[in-house]
Amino acid sequence: MGILCGVLLLFSACQKTEFMPDPVGEEIPAPDYPSLTVALPEETSLFKAMWQKAEMDKVLATEQAQVKLTFLVPNNKAMETSGYTAAKIQQLTKDSLQNVLRYHVLNGAISSEKLALAGGDLTFFTLLKHPKFLDGEPRDGSLVRTVPYFYRQQLSMDGGNFIIDGKKLKIGQELAVAQGHVFILEQVLKAPQQQMYDFLVKDGRFSLYLKSMELSNIEYTNDFMMNMYAGYGLPVRFMLDWNYYFEGTFHYSTERPRHVIHCTLFAPTDAAFNRIGIYTEADLRALNGRIETPWYYENNQLTPVDSLLKYQYIGSARMETGYNEDYTMANVDIQSDREIDNSTIFSQMLDNNKLAEFKSIYHRFYRSGNRIQVGHLKSKAQPADIIEENINTIQGPVHVVDRIIVPDDFSMWHKKK
Repeated sequence: MGILCGVLLLFSACQKTEFMPDPVGEEIPAPDYPSLTVALPEETSLFKAMWQKAEMDKVLATEQAQVKLTFLVPNNKAMETSGYTAAKIQQLTKDSLQNVLRYHVLNGAISSEKLALAGGDLTFFTLLKHPKFLDGEPRDGSLVRTVPYFYRQQLSMDGGNFIIDGKKLKIGQELAVAQGHVFILEQVLKAPQQQMYDFLVKDGRFSLYLKSMELSNIEYTNDFMMNMYAGYGLPVRFMLDWNYYFEGTFHYSTERPRHVIHCTLFAPTDAAFNRIGIYTEADLRALNGRIETPWYYENNQLTPVDSLLKYQYIGSARMETGYNEDYTMANVDIQSDREIDNSTIFSQMLDNNKLAEFKSIYHRFYRSGNRIQVGHLKSKAQPADIIEENINTIQGPVHVVDRIIVPDDFSMWHKKK
């Protein structure tokens, strides 16, 4: 026992001498950066006044203690242009000011230099939470749980341009602060207020697209009545409306609540349908009637309309059907599939090289100056022009297109001769 103790003492002594040498030289002090409100320049005094009235330092101390953040700070000109004068700031409530400011704070510190090194979009959660929407937290293609929906922003540097959610913004100045990093901007940022479906309805250019989804949903509704194990991919309609269900039949489930499906939509205008000979609801019904409606849909089987339109979006979802103990159908749950790295793709990322690693994207992009076209990867049909881009919604970006993205194996033989 004594020998063993001696060996252990000798071993510990060797450890101290060999692996823990005494420090040499003077200690290098860590950078001592100022706090946000101290560091902000005079040109951001309105933002600073809003920050102080909203008591945002207390918010950070409570919710984000010891977390490095990115602060997107509009200058005074931007604030006044958006209506946030000194007098207006004093009139607004603390809660309303916090809602504005929370969207300008991101959960992680990043500089333009690091963004440039990343080479693509980086997604950050803001501190702004939606009052009722939920986000799904999927793992291996299944929903693990739902969490509060925090608004996101996607940042990148492209050709020296600072880009947020696909839009180029000027950086007046960058600052390192104790809590993270600051970008001085010439614009006040606004969180998306509408869902994709709401945008399509209000805009007025997409009546045939909306009708096509409605007709497909009727067939899928009938299928649910017969098919206990629905295996087809979901129509776009489910991916647009976070809380859609068949009224009077399926209901909200507290165990498996619905949540926002994130995707990118290439929204076809009515003129895009006209290009392939579809002008009316009757034409859409004729397309769906090209095959006899099946007793129930087989695995991955779609209506003809959905077969045509399945490449109008990037993203994926699947259906989970819940049952009661007596095997009566209880609910339908929409779940995200983690088949691609990021299904919200803004215009600067619509590039074949940038999306090369996204193996499940079946799109091909053509760029010439400011012109962006999109087509199916293998189709010989003429690609669609993106005529309006980066319309941000709760679910993700909408890019308006002037043609249908026709799949390589799709025949338009339903058209009248």
